[in-house]
Amino acid sequence: MNAVAGPSEPFPFAEGLGIFVGIVSWDLLSAGEMEILKASVIAVLGALAWYGVRCCLTASRRKRQP
Repeated sequence: MNAVAGPSEPFPFAEGLGIFVGIVSWDLLSAGEMEILKASVIAVLGALAWYGVRCCLTASRRKRQP
């Protein structure tokens, strides 16, 4: 068994911030008010989902390499 530690995937803070800003601006333009709690929950869940996808893709690439 060859267990070499590879670089870990960084958490996507920039992507989460982009999701947050996008949702807040959409709410502000469409309804005229900001729902900060809703936007932050969606941004955190979106960033976690993106982090999970990136980790799964990295793990599958590592398994394919000899």
